[in-house]
Amino acid sequence: MKKNSFLFFAFLLAGLFFSSCEKEKTSALIQDVIYQQTGNGAATILATILDDNDALKSAKLYYKDLAAATFKSVDMTGTVNGIFSATIDSFPLGTEIGFYIEVVNGVDLTTVFPEGAPGTLGTFTSGVVTTSPLKVNEVFANGTKAPDTSNPDWAEIYNSGTTEIDLTGYSIQDNLEKPTARRFIKAGLKVPAKGFIVIHCEVNNDQAVDGTGSFGLSTSGSDGVTLFNANGQIVDKLYYPEPSAGQPTADPNKSWGRFADGTATAGWMIPSKGLANTAATPN
Repeated sequence: MKKNSFLFFAFLLAGLFFSSCEKEKTSALIQDVIYQQTGNGAATILATILDDNDALKSAKLYYKDLAAATFKSVDMTGTVNGIFSATIDSFPLGTEIGFYIEVVNGVDLTTVFPEGAPGTLGTFTSGVVTTSPLKVNEVFANGTKAPDTSNPDWAEIYNSGTTEIDLTGYSIQDNLEKPTARRFIKAGLKVPAKGFIVIHCEVNNDQAVDGTGSFGLSTSGSDGVTLFNANGQIVDKLYYPEPSAGQPTADPNKSWGRFADGTATAGWMIPSKGLANTAATPN
């Protein structure tokens, strides 16, 4: 073989060897995306970002009120192959927020979360838990007043899940514009799976509150109860319309409750304090 031909084949083989050893370009992986929020304050979005190409060129979070036309953006901070985070503006209670994450890695490959973003977005409601097995299941407004504390106004909480839930740090309130009336549920109180607890709105009992907040429920106008978790986010609420004649002060008194337990359908019914709601239909 001629010398020039030998050198040509040697360089060719070397090129094939080095190209086979060259690192394959791969895009980053975004996973375990969650949000954390206290009340309806500024929320923090967290995500695990994994990549084999050393440092990222950028990791950005885009977010907006779903009713808005344009996104705002903020850099996410963290260490590659670890947890990245970014904090967004606070929004009014109940605002629907949309967001997505865009990552550009060291080899200029782009990854987005959720897949298909920005056409597809992650969403959450400011200050409101998206899903929970806990429901405000029944409320009773025509309770006894002090000094008679035998049957004061109450709210019943139902756990539709399969495991008990600790209510430490949870609270109930009727008028959201009066936070000083919020009742904080006694630390360590738990709702059993498929079970109920009753929280008195105006007096303390075995389900005593931590603090001094209290409130009564109206027998003449619309009212009800909102349940908050330990982060001050709304878990569930149950409010009744302005009562008509005989509701809830009829003989016997009526409560406003869900039937069946934990469902969206609600109406006036014979009270079933701490028990399953058994009315054939709400009335």
